[in-house]
Amino acid sequence: MSSNCFYCEHPFEDQKFHYVAFVNVDTEREEVLCGECYQEWLEGIKD
Repeated sequence: MSSNCFYCEHPFEDQKFHYVAFVNVDTEREEVLCGECYQEWLEGIKD
């Protein structure tokens, strides 16, 4: 597991993190987002 957020690249240290799945045609990969980027990601998938 990475110790940095996939999107903003800030280190996690003691903050919470979230696994998200990115799907592209036939491939799926899991990445880790910090709480702030995760909230932005959730807002983005609502649209």
